[in-house]
Amino acid sequence: MLKRTFLSPFFMPLAFLVLWLLFMGGIYWIFPQDVLRFTEEGEFIEYLSHFGYVLLIAVLLWVCNDYRDNIQTWGIYLFLALCCFLREGGIQHHLSKTDTTPFKSRFFLNPNNPLGEKIVFGAVLLLILGVVLYLAVKYSKHLVSSFFKFNTVTWSVAVLCTVGVCAKIVDRFPANWRKAHGGVPLSDDVFAFCQLVEESSEMFLPYIAVLILCQYHLLKKN
Repeated sequence: MLKRTFLSPFFMPLAFLVLWLLFMGGIYWIFPQDVLRFTEEGEFIEYLSHFGYVLLIAVLLWVCNDYRDNIQTWGIYLFLALCCFLREGGIQHHLSKTDTTPFKSRFFLNPNNPLGEKIVFGAVLLLILGVVLYLAVKYSKHLVSSFFKFNTVTWSVAVLCTVGVCAKIVDRFPANWRKAHGGVPLSDDVFAFCQLVEESSEMFLPYIAVLILCQYHLLKKN
């Protein structure tokens, strides 16, 4: 019964929605005055995110035999998981001698930053973009067709992508609001809510990926 529920295409959407709402509600209920503090570096959400990526890397190593016939894809998953773990750990703040954001557009547009660093970090970004595009080209047709066939892994991947995209949209919302309203920022409560939505959503990403790997493992085993 539990296995059948876990392998249902509706498991991931419902499980994420319930757990995310419980997490958000719990913070607002227990710490209504300290919501913004939980989104800062060195706080609860960041530690859970770090642990999530460590768990993801461990599970990828555990299920490597599932990808014996597709080891290249497994290697890309592991590479992306390591990149996410390093980014979540803040490695980007320690790579450049002149800037703390070497993977953002303003780093490349700043004429004061060394050309050599721009070339190196640009190459890294192109590599990451390249492997993501490779996965998109390789699996997009299958994901679209299997989504309407209620494929379990496809629906779970859809949840992963949707959560990631929504987190980025919410991340940019305060800045876009300020730009669109002549420099007037969001109220403190709305800003804190946006920060919590973004950080909590990103926190769930590695755990969703872990569950996807477990679903694929069980389906392949069957």
